[in-house]
Amino acid sequence: MENLTEHEILNISARAGEVLLKSTAETYRVEETCRFVCQKNGLDFAEAFVLPTVIILTSNSKGEQTKIRKTYDRSTNITNICKVNSFVRNLEKDDRTYTEKMEYLKGIRDKKPYPDWLYCLMCGFVSGGFSILAGATRFDFLAAFVCGLLSGIAAILVKHLPAKTFLKCFLVGLITGSIAITASELSAKCFFEPIIVGGMKPFFPGITILLSLRDYFAGNISAGTSRLAEGLIVGGSLAAGVALVLEGYVLFGGLI
Repeated sequence: MENLTEHEILNISARAGEVLLKSTAETYRVEETCRFVCQKNGLDFAEAFVLPTVIILTSNSKGEQTKIRKTYDRSTNITNICKVNSFVRNLEKDDRTYTEKMEYLKGIRDKKPYPDWLYCLMCGFVSGGFSILAGATRFDFLAAFVCGLLSGIAAILVKHLPAKTFLKCFLVGLITGSIAITASELSAKCFFEPIIVGGMKPFFPGITILLSLRDYFAGNISAGTSRLAEGLIVGGSLAAGVALVLEGYVLFGGLI
């Protein structure tokens, strides 16, 4: 293994942690990974502090240095988590140079997991599948599929806007509520309840809430609270979009 400077070790550690954090790994896992990378390279007095949007690394093993990495885009990617875990476990046997290691981690971080068309299509199938679990007919399945498809397109269109996570979920709620009400009005064979359930499921923050509980159980109160707040706000954005459509439906003479 190449002899690395403290600066280089902290950079590798921060980059590995950044990939994990962007892939929605638990914050305590990110902290453990960052410390592991430092300790395996001789920085015994390194410490990591991680929140869902920031990594702070510090070391006074060979002089005092601090590294900060911020990230706002997060999506569940188990493949990336596995790749980083494998990279870290084999770090002592890794003969690549510092530059090659950083490029490898950058490649993992920047690689797009799926093309946009496949993402939208899968959103449609997931929405349709969950609507069936909620007791949907085949007509409800088709309506829920359209909900998921259009919601996926909306999510891609707003991904570069500020507050995109909450705006995306609000738009998903609007789209789901509108299609559910329209389908139920056009056909007596469609029922808006399973369509709404199916349309919202791909974007429901279940993993975020689960990770907040895991962080709480690991003793990371600040990270757990941050994730829980994010999950509640995202879920509230979904509910607000659907509620707005249903309220308009009632005000304009619809019966629910």
